[in-house]
Amino acid sequence: MTADAATIRHERPISVEDFDALPVDTDHRYELENGSLLVIARPAPPHSRAIKRLLPQLDDQLPPELEAFSELETELTGRSPRRVPDVVVARVEVVEQPRIRAEQIVLAVEIATSGESAVRDYAIKAGEYAANGIAHYWVIDILDADSAGLTIFTLDAEGAYRITPRATGTVTVAEPLPMTIDLDALTGPRETA
Repeated sequence: MTADAATIRHERPISVEDFDALPVDTDHRYELENGSLLVIARPAPPHSRAIKRLLPQLDDQLPPELEAFSELETELTGRSPRRVPDVVVARVEVVEQPRIRAEQIVLAVEIATSGESAVRDYAIKAGEYAANGIAHYWVIDILDADSAGLTIFTLDAEGAYRITPRATGTVTVAEPLPMTIDLDALTGPRETA
């Protein structure tokens, strides 16, 4: 997440039903974190650019039954039952649903662009995603546009994430599917032919 998030505290925790009844707001993203409404400004250009450039890298390598989606509202269990990962890979049929369920996520990706978003992505969301059985989770940090990095979280048999050290440059992964991601292409000026 690129913009600083403001958590709006209510006199009482907001329920999932109240959250789901919120009107559509194209200026902000809403998440339900630890029982409170989290209001997040729409991503700034570097964050949006990274998402836009990551999607085709993923889609070009996925089998036809899977697709990379940006900003799908996700149903989780626990104190933060509504999240909006920056990117998820899931079966193409999820496009017909109002939100995606954790068990449908093949890969969740968050883009960290500030210290606040890094804390949320590396710690808070990692714990929530692990608790919900999301087997593959990536954090791509673009805190330094000249050195984008990828940290891979893979769920082990005990339900905890094994964390692969931060990688830079072009990264090849075996899970959840064999893929190669050019991290440097996610930031910087657009290449023209």
